[in-house]
Amino acid sequence: MPNLIPFIDTSEYYHSDIRRYYEFEEIEINLPAFKLFHFEGLEKEREMHLYLLTNSKEENLAILRLVAVDLHGITYYQICKSYSIVIQKGYGETLYSLCFNIHNGSFISDYINTLPGSYNLWKKILRKNPNAIRYDTKNNRKFPIDLEDEFLIWGVPNSFLEIILQTQWEAVIFENEYEDLDYGESEESYESTFVDYLSENDKMERTLLSDFIVEALKKKKKIKDRSDIVILI
Repeated sequence: MPNLIPFIDTSEYYHSDIRRYYEFEEIEINLPAFKLFHFEGLEKEREMHLYLLTNSKEENLAILRLVAVDLHGITYYQICKSYSIVIQKGYGETLYSLCFNIHNGSFISDYINTLPGSYNLWKKILRKNPNAIRYDTKNNRKFPIDLEDEFLIWGVPNSFLEIILQTQWEAVIFENEYEDLDYGESEESYESTFVDYLSENDKMERTLLSDFIVEALKKKKKIKDRSDIVILI
């Protein structure tokens, strides 16, 4: 994180038979309902760790890959893709929490953040980890995290800024804003009202950016490329 993009391809390292390809070793954890497996190796001459969370029957639930990075003379373990095999059950958060304990004080987020998955996950994590730090990797500066000002952490890549500036955002709406509108009883009436309120071009641009970005623009918050900002736990 913290750039907002729609999708991260995790297929290059996760497969349902992943333990046939990597020599995982089980790590003892104090969670009877779960098992945690770990593989350590090298990736492009960098230290790499894979953590696989399963249930007690060893059915895969979530996986996390960390890569060692050197920032200003200190080694950190940075997320380099994560994937919830069973989604929306909190297994990703469980796996992250276990890895926080293993790499305490040196665990950092990646440079991109997806919505709704990773963004919402990190919001939950940060509420439970008040000691987490906002780390400016470019200037080697660390600050407390204020979730009331999310725009200090999350942003968009510079390549998106041109799209933002060219989009007529006053025509862009949130789903929950038009769900409650009265379109009439027929499907034809619904479609007609929707198209009147949101043009085809605006709908196309709307799919490129998240509610988070639209909210920022509506509040006249300045959006920046935050790729130098990570979360340190």
